[in-house]
Amino acid sequence: GTAAAMTSTTNNQPNQPGRQRGAALNVGPILLMVLTVLAVSTMRTASLELIMAGNVQFRENAFQLASSGLDTVLQQARDNVVPLNAVAGWQQNLGTTRVEPLNGEFDTSISYLGAGSPYSGYSASQFLFQHFQVDSEGRTDQRGARSLQSQGIYIVTQRAAE
Repeated sequence: GTAAAMTSTTNNQPNQPGRQRGAALNVGPILLMVLTVLAVSTMRTASLELIMAGNVQFRENAFQLASSGLDTVLQQARDNVVPLNAVAGWQQNLGTTRVEPLNGEFDTSISYLGAGSPYSGYSASQFLFQHFQVDSEGRTDQRGARSLQSQGIYIVTQRAAE
């Protein structure tokens, strides 16, 4: 009697080897597919972030190029290298300058905007203020990054006696 009872309990074990192998074969590929999708998604996100970081750097380089152009023209104006002509509509393109460390170039120009005095009735009215504008566009070689900067210049001269 006891041998028959042992036999029946051993046959009713819930974990049979044949069923375990079937479940592992079904779950394994599904988990592998989920992990593959996650890995591909992570790689694409990292690639996109790398491109975005590069774009920010290229825009910053273009900004630095344009700023260098402004500084160059302002220094040339102070040193009288660039002749400033106070004639209505006057504009001079100062050309393109290559800056290798930033992998780009800048174009600069200067134009005359007009003259006047800021206040009447004060000693400042004895002076004539000639207003010029400097424009500088910086461009990088990578991905066409551009930056345009402008700055005004006032040249102050004594008014002619009337």
